[in-house]
Amino acid sequence: MGMVKYTLTENSQLSEESLERLAALENRPIDFSDIPELTPREVTEIKRQRDQDRKKQMFSLRLQSGTIKWWQRTIGEGYTTAMARLLDEATRHPEWIRKCL
Repeated sequence: MGMVKYTLTENSQLSEESLERLAALENRPIDFSDIPELTPREVTEIKRQRDQDRKKQMFSLRLQSGTIKWWQRTIGEGYTTAMARLLDEATRHPEWIRKCL
């Protein structure tokens, strides 16, 4: 299981109580004593898997020109990266995909 990191912004929808609880945890030390150290072999395997997961594969997709123009206009430089991130996120939300079928 990977680490999940959230960044609070001005638009974050957290209650005052939640914000106070997060502030109280901010400087709290983390106890790692019950977590065994990884062997060098385990570290190597984790790095290998991480590198494998990061590999990208070329893929061609035909889209309507208006759709491409919208992404270019809305995102600008890096629009294809944003499109790829959206597709990656959709794999974790099958209900999004079902809406499009």
